[in-house]
Amino acid sequence: MIDITELDKLKVRLGIIDDKQDNKLSVLLEDAEDEALGYTNRDKILPGMLGSIRELAVIKFNIDGNEGETSRTEGGVSQTFEMGIPKNIKSKLNRYRLGHMRSLK
Repeated sequence: MIDITELDKLKVRLGIIDDKQDNKLSVLLEDAEDEALGYTNRDKILPGMLGSIRELAVIKFNIDGNEGETSRTEGGVSQTFEMGIPKNIKSKLNRYRLGHMRSLK
């Protein structure tokens, strides 16, 4: 089996063949990991979460520069940006979620 890094997998998904954006992509992957860990209440990434993390990083790459916008229309083409983790990614991450303990008062 070929050992390919998560960064390389992300670059393949985005169609990026050079190394010019590696730093930016690494930060986006880290941000996506942090967001997934926060959502699942975990301290460590489980192997099954990696695909969802890459999907989240792709979304973050595509909305880079459009932060804060919920929708945009240019030349008759309308785009809508989903805030937070999209529902389809949440549904994949739900199996890895840990519950929180709360005290009763």
